[in-house]
Amino acid sequence: MRAFTLGSCSLLLMFVGLEHFGPAQMRTRAFVERHKGKPFVFLGVNTDDGEAARRVAAKEGTTWPSFAEEGVIRYCNDTLQRTSARSGPDGKPISVRRPDEVVEDLLKERMYHADPEHLWNRLHRALFVRVGPDGRTYGQDRLEPLLWVGSKHLLEGKAHQRAVAILDEFLKNKGEKLIEDPLKRAVLQRDLWLIFNWLDDVHSHFYDPELTSDEVRAAQDRLRPRLAAVIGRLALTRDQIKQLPDNYAMAVASADYARRFDPKHPDTPYLPADLFDSNGPWVCVGRPDGPVAPQHQADTGTNMFTNSAFLVFLRLPDGRAATLDFLKRLRTFDQPLRVDAKEPKIGMQYLPNPELPQFPVGTQVALVRRSLLIAVPNTLLATTLTESVQLRFYREVPQMTEPNVRAAIESSGGGRVADPRIAAWQAFHEFQLRRSRLFANRAGGLRAVGSDERDFNLPFFLQMRDEFEDPDYRASGGSRPPARSFSESQHVVKQDCFLCHSLPGAASFNSYFNFRGNGSLVNRGDVTRPFSLSEMSVSEVDAATVRWKEGRPHWIALRKLLASAK
Repeated sequence: MRAFTLGSCSLLLMFVGLEHFGPAQMRTRAFVERHKGKPFVFLGVNTDDGEAARRVAAKEGTTWPSFAEEGVIRYCNDTLQRTSARSGPDGKPISVRRPDEVVEDLLKERMYHADPEHLWNRLHRALFVRVGPDGRTYGQDRLEPLLWVGSKHLLEGKAHQRAVAILDEFLKNKGEKLIEDPLKRAVLQRDLWLIFNWLDDVHSHFYDPELTSDEVRAAQDRLRPRLAAVIGRLALTRDQIKQLPDNYAMAVASADYARRFDPKHPDTPYLPADLFDSNGPWVCVGRPDGPVAPQHQADTGTNMFTNSAFLVFLRLPDGRAATLDFLKRLRTFDQPLRVDAKEPKIGMQYLPNPELPQFPVGTQVALVRRSLLIAVPNTLLATTLTESVQLRFYREVPQMTEPNVRAAIESSGGGRVADPRIAAWQAFHEFQLRRSRLFANRAGGLRAVGSDERDFNLPFFLQMRDEFEDPDYRASGGSRPPARSFSESQHVVKQDCFLCHSLPGAASFNSYFNFRGNGSLVNRGDVTRPFSLSEMSVSEVDAATVRWKEGRPHWIALRKLLASAK
């Protein structure tokens, strides 16, 4: 037995054989007594024959979830016993993981229920989990499915057949009645809705052999009505959605993360406790004519996963009044947004106007992504379920000179950060939702993204081809070594913010004007005017997002199927 502390919750992880079951029960009772009145959880790992273990568990009245897979046991024992190791038996460095990370992996197989073969767990695996050419599984607890414009996955072969079969099983057996927890129903509906958006979108840029348009259409016709029917059956009432937990507030209350930025330790993750305080230093920013984070909600390109409301918060170091004054100066700025570069080069014919109102060092920007859900009867609602949080703290605000602008562009070109000194102008932090943590009541399910954590090139960054179907990773004679390079070729997640927000100071505040995203530093001709930003309440921004979403093609297509679903 080993006991750990996971945030505010204690865990007793038990590796128990039948001959030790009695002593294990005694230690369990002692553990319960010590943690009376505090949150805790039991996880059992049975080291004997599965059927024999089930008989003993039934006789003794054991109720905690247990793991019996031999490979999992070996993995857990090996990892937990070697937490101080620096190299493996072959002398090569090994990656050591914390016990709570090991437990999280175990829980991912039991996302919705303790039984890994529960219908909801199997449905999640069929649609979200993929196996890479390196033999590893990916996507178990990822915010978005691993699907691209060019994915053949779920459109053909065994993956498609499995998806159709599991959806049919759900509908036939009234799978929505198996779990009544509103939070789990909300999360599963959210996930299936993302799959629907991808399915309903354009499919092209396949690796050979390509799918024909007739093959794609036939696969869509088989999956779309089934997905829509399950999505509709999972719908909650408006009251149930309004009562869903505010997991951002839960994360702050957990005290797992600092509550303010620490200049002496800029890499320490933090979640501002006063972010949603309508009278506090953070100002929720909006615009009257559309979404405040249009790049994140654009669904006309390669990004189909836009079923969220995005909230932008701005905080200047001198407080709320200073922030409101800065927004007013941006709204009334009537000079040209750009000026000619004195030494124009490829990638920079212009630079942002140095007269653009500038904010000071210590300014902070937050982008909060929260789920939209489908309520009974087929209506859209914004929720308090936070999916991700991105925070930027401006440690330096260089002057808008030609060398500084050029350095910012060159440092973030090619999808990689070339100059860490330029990247150090800002401190970046990101938190992402993990279902396993959310359902276990761990810090609201929000997990801080690590400094060197990697992920796949996403549709948001115009990636079209499916990383898992790239033949170069699979063919021994490919241009990249197979298997080993698959995970190493992924990008560093926390660098993504810098790639889009690298310009000095206010020129990187893309909710006002995206200098880099629309080619205004390169293309000749007139540029569009900036967005008129002002203070808006969270509820007003949510309402504007819902109105926008109601007119989008994917939602119109889904609503039509929902209306006809049985």
